Amino acid sequence: MPFTLPNMDPMAIWAESQAQLTKLMTAAMGRWQSFGEQYASVEAQVQTQAQNAVTNWAQLAKDAIAYGTQLSAEARKLSVETAKKMGVTA
Repeated sequence: MPFTLPNMDPMAIWAESQAQLTKLMTAAMGRWQSFGEQYASVEAQVQTQAQNAVTNWAQLAKDAIAYGTQLSAEARKLSVETAKKMGVTA
């Protein structure tokens, strides 16, 4: 007795496999789309935080330069006053 498969229809099997593959690919593309959107959101947050950090560091650098200039001017002023108190003349 030869071996036979019941109801073997190659075209139906092919159509079913293509339908399953299409379903699988559609689901995968949906997940990739979702991942891409989440990644873009995180990327935008990182960019904003980096720009804020650079802005803060720039302000700190400006403040440090201004403070250094102020200290230098004050040191010169104190030097002149001290020299005058000691009787040094120009």
